[in-house]
Amino acid sequence: GFGGTFSVKYPGISSAIDEAKVRNVVKSGAACLLAGDLGCLLHIAGRLSRDGSKVECRHVAEVLAGMVGGPAIGQARKAG
Repeated sequence: GFGGTFSVKYPGISSAIDEAKVRNVVKSGAACLLAGDLGCLLHIAGRLSRDGSKVECRHVAEVLAGMVGGPAIGQARKAG
């Protein structure tokens, strides 16, 4: 996703990379995107959210620790 400082210094390149990654994630049909870099996950999760996608973004540590009961990265906590 090339989030973080890279996305601030090179927004055009970062957006193009993000767009291609999101397009491939959606095309894959996956329900969840798992990655190890929080900056990239936040960047991709934001794009997926703005596009109205239901794909969840999770950090590998969340999954390994069994902490997937809460909202995914970039998603609001459910009321109730």
